[in-house]
Amino acid sequence: MNAHKTTMSPAPYLRVPSLDPPKPVPGCHECLRLATVRLNARTSGDYTTVTDCDIKIRKHAQGHQ
Repeated sequence: MNAHKTTMSPAPYLRVPSLDPPKPVPGCHECLRLATVRLNARTSGDYTTVTDCDIKIRKHAQGHQ
């Protein structure tokens, strides 16, 4: 008999994304630029760009620590 596993592994655990948008660091021009782009995108209903800016602000803010 074949001992090869034929079932799928358990589904990955996906957490609910943070509902609070990342805050730009005061005095940082790049943070301000990304926050401005995000605000303009949110105002126009472009939520893909809003999400992209959230990701970029989080990654950029790591350099401030």
